[in-house]
Amino acid sequence: MKTTSKVLLAPDCIVDWKASPHMIISGVTGSTKTNTIEDVLLSTMSAKSRLNAQELGMCAKAYVIDGKGSDLASLKALHPAVTPNQAARTLRILTKDMHMRYEHFSGDFGKTASDYSVNGKSVRDVVLIIDELAVLLNDPKLRSEILRYLFDLLVAARQASIYVSPLGA
Repeated sequence: MKTTSKVLLAPDCIVDWKASPHMIISGVTGSTKTNTIEDVLLSTMSAKSRLNAQELGMCAKAYVIDGKGSDLASLKALHPAVTPNQAARTLRILTKDMHMRYEHFSGDFGKTASDYSVNGKSVRDVVLIIDELAVLLNDPKLRSEILRYLFDLLVAARQASIYVSPLGA
């Protein structure tokens, strides 16, 4: 069974992480950027709750980093990272996962990690949402580490089926 990368946000709005792996939501302060991505995540979580246990394992794994610890941090089921240490740890884990996926699944041109399977199970897609990154970059001890991991993920994660969507600064 293949994983699905589509999330129905509204009757005429489908978000497909694979067809459009880079998403940018921009706007002025208060223009509902965070609410829009929160709707995408809640829609994903709602869809997951309707699936049976076998299908549940095929859903994408979502990670959230919220530098202000406000709107997206309320999605407790996703264990959001809200401090610079937590953000660096999440990015470190995802970067390590990305490199592991490249080691185990590199090969055929044009495939992503989710095109492969281990013991008959597809490799799960990963979605990372980052909100208020600038707040996290104010920590002088972790700024370069966070930026290094984020750069690695933005450059190479898509082919490892890891999709990164930074939101507002």
